[in-house]
Amino acid sequence: MRKFYLKIILPTILSVLLFILTFFLIIIPRFQEDIMSKKREMIQELTNTAWSILSVYENDEKEGLLTRDEAQQTAKTRIQHLRYGEENKDYFWITDMTPVMIVHPFRSDLNGQDLRNFTDPHGKKLFVEFVQTVKKSEQGYVDYMWQWKDDSLHIVPKLSYVKLFKPWNWVIGTGIYIDDVKKDIARLTNRMIWISFGISILLGLLLIYILKQSIGIERKRIAVADDLHETKEKFRTLVEAATEGLLMLIDGKIAYSNDIICKMTGYDADELNNIPLNEIISKSNNRAIIEVFSKSTVKEGQFDLNLSCKNGSLLEVLITSSTAIFYGKTVNIIIVKDISTDKNVNFTSLEYQKIISTLNVGFFKTSMGSKGSFLFANETALRIFGYENFGEMMDIQFLKLVVETDDRKNLIRSLKKNGFTNKQVVKIQRKSGEFVIVAVSLVSIQSEDEDDLICDGLIEDITLQEKEKARTNQLIVKLKTNNLLLEHPIKEYVSEVNTIKTDATIDDAIRVMTKKKTDCLLLANNVNNCLGIITNTDIQTRILRLNLKPDNPAYLIMSSPIVSVYENNPVFEVMRICNENGINHLLVRNSLDEVSGIFNAKNVYNALIQSLSFYIHDISQSESIGQLKQQYNDLQLMLWPLIQSEVSIGYLTNITTPFADAAIRKIIELSIDDLGQPPVSFSFICLGSEGRKEETLFTDQDNAIIYEDVPKEKEIEVNAYFVTLGEKVCGALHEVGYAFCKGNIMAMNQQWCKPLSIWEKYFIRWISAPEPQHLLDASIFFDFRLVYGDERFAVRLREVISAGIGANSQFLYHMAQNAYNTRVQHVSGGNILSDKHAGVVDLKSAVAPIIMFARVYALQNHIIGTNTIDRLLTLKDRHLVSETTIDEILYVYSFLMKLRFRNQVELLESNLPLSNLISTKKMMEIEFQLFKKVLSIIPDFQNKIKTDFRISM
Repeated sequence: MRKFYLKIILPTILSVLLFILTFFLIIIPRFQEDIMSKKREMIQELTNTAWSILSVYENDEKEGLLTRDEAQQTAKTRIQHLRYGEENKDYFWITDMTPVMIVHPFRSDLNGQDLRNFTDPHGKKLFVEFVQTVKKSEQGYVDYMWQWKDDSLHIVPKLSYVKLFKPWNWVIGTGIYIDDVKKDIARLTNRMIWISFGISILLGLLLIYILKQSIGIERKRIAVADDLHETKEKFRTLVEAATEGLLMLIDGKIAYSNDIICKMTGYDADELNNIPLNEIISKSNNRAIIEVFSKSTVKEGQFDLNLSCKNGSLLEVLITSSTAIFYGKTVNIIIVKDISTDKNVNFTSLEYQKIISTLNVGFFKTSMGSKGSFLFANETALRIFGYENFGEMMDIQFLKLVVETDDRKNLIRSLKKNGFTNKQVVKIQRKSGEFVIVAVSLVSIQSEDEDDLICDGLIEDITLQEKEKARTNQLIVKLKTNNLLLEHPIKEYVSEVNTIKTDATIDDAIRVMTKKKTDCLLLANNVNNCLGIITNTDIQTRILRLNLKPDNPAYLIMSSPIVSVYENNPVFEVMRICNENGINHLLVRNSLDEVSGIFNAKNVYNALIQSLSFYIHDISQSESIGQLKQQYNDLQLMLWPLIQSEVSIGYLTNITTPFADAAIRKIIELSIDDLGQPPVSFSFICLGSEGRKEETLFTDQDNAIIYEDVPKEKEIEVNAYFVTLGEKVCGALHEVGYAFCKGNIMAMNQQWCKPLSIWEKYFIRWISAPEPQHLLDASIFFDFRLVYGDERFAVRLREVISAGIGANSQFLYHMAQNAYNTRVQHVSGGNILSDKHAGVVDLKSAVAPIIMFARVYALQNHIIGTNTIDRLLTLKDRHLVSETTIDEILYVYSFLMKLRFRNQVELLESNLPLSNLISTKKMMEIEFQLFKKVLSIIPDFQNKIKTDFRISM
């Protein structure tokens, strides 16, 4: 009893002491902290209120009700007379970002003064500190020394909250005196001390009463414990005498275990004691079993399941559960029988099943005889077979689930002959009656009866893969009929050879090309011995560049030597040769090495682009979003071989863009059929990569709606129609496969579904006030392109852009500065340095500086087109940027975009989510070195921007 008294009395005393310590060390400091926190919140809310007054007058300025000077003067007057506090002497003040004092109610001597060198008695430049605080986070707290309200001789600590009013670059703030807070805290502390004293007395009396009651309870507990000990000894004797594993569960935890169960599982009795039973129940059992043994009381019955042994192996056991009342409490008596010796083979190891569980593959064990049945199935196998739990299918014969008789015979024949069958494709019937196609792998295990094979099996549902394969085959057939297979020989695209004499003049060449209606001529006295080739491009570029005259010899503008190919070369190989040499025309020879014609790459491009018409036609005939989604999937399948064939980026985007445009137009038509005709004319425009015709396989939506201005009374009704239209179109595009824009730049967003007049204001604001957000918006919206609707609105916005840039030369400077400062991903010491983790590069970010380069120079030179390649070629044709620079940029851009397409195809083939991220670890060494070189060139293009636009550091 002495120990008991110590256990009760000592905690009682400690409880009182703990309360007192808690009160003084935690509660009172916490109250003090709360008071200070509330004061901080108060000055924050007061500052926000004063800030909102500035916002009101700034809004009046925007609406034209006041000039900026009038608005600022009125706001200063309002702030100067704002007061609060007990004596109505607490106030607000305003500085600008210099800082210069705008207004201070009690220190009018500071108004208009430069405060950069103003310090408090401790030397702190408090007003400079205010400015630095709002520069970092636009708002915050600053502590310093200041006069007591209007008493300039009384200097005390003060805490102020300051907030930036960005439209005017003002800093507004107010503060509290720390001495006031300390007085409040002292008053509260004294009150709390008296309260704690009273509570301590009451608590002491209560603990004395509890102590008295506990002593009586302890005496009774000792008597009960003696009886319980005697009962436990009797139960232990019974448990040890059992021939099977025996467990006693109290509240779902093991209270007793005998030696038999310890031998079965490999655990010691101490290790089993007081752990939940479900910790030794294998997770490979079906969910129903796991749920039964996870409860505090296991229901009565017999259960065939697997136990997890200490060494990680599985043990098949038969568990019999019963309940009993033990000292007024319901407990479980669990009898465990090892039945693994009753089977012909043990289950596979836990590690093997763990590996299987990480795959989308079912694992099962079955007897293949006439009376055979399933012996085990994991959760994936149950799902494939269509059963909810193993109990439903344990008496089912596996072979009866196989639909085709020949498949059943082949399975048995292969098992008896080879002992296994590997991924045999069969059709099975699920519990629901549904048919699915699966790949089954079986391994037979020797049985006492040769006709009663026991097998471990793996099963995989390949229904979707088989359907996808069928769709792919159909698509290939369709592509073949439309001449889209690049494996065809080039002789289908060979045209007649036209020649002129080697001594002909430039004028002769032009006249012959005009008469023959051809874009190329061979300079040759003998067709099989050509001196060179002249093309339209040669005439257009070299005559002016070399300052030639019509009577000059034609050989001065020819290209030589001529690259030759053979008639039986496949199209994809010849196109690769064209791309590598930067040419469109090749000399074609037959098997006798004789010239048989001229190959023009443009003919292939035209044929391939025209063959896309069957996709466009299918889209126009679609009646549902589901059909459009399937056509989008087919488009991706069609692009795979084209991307792998190394066709040009321009060709790939000339497929993705018309398809996307056709899909958008069809969705708009379907939406209008549903909503009714639009109340006014409108335009649906695409932005970003869509607007630039640079869509990859991983492109999200960037779009907007511009509609005709209407009278004020119709604004709400008309806007509601077009917002609803935007929601329908964007939702349908998302369903088809064009993901929602993460930045919400879509026609479904009311901000980007506005009448023309609002759009004009948007563009003018972005140009006239080139702030970071405005520059970001401009970089997206200036690459717009009309896809559907009234062209007038798009033309008008182009005019607004041109006029705005002409009137605001600083805009282009800021756009160029933004392009120059864009972080370039590069390689140093063998590692890619990017915003992502090591070894991964964001290809979209990598190509962004080139897109920005083309955009800046295009806007500067009034180039209307939005496509990056078109912009660069126009700059080259107009001699606005040197040919060498443009050629380098085009090479880098094409390399990165091809890599982007190819990476996305590889992700699709691996059934991984599409992304713009590429792992450099998978690159070949030569490819990686080229990638490093390409990335290292990009800063040179940015330096050109710096030089041309005179950007200062």
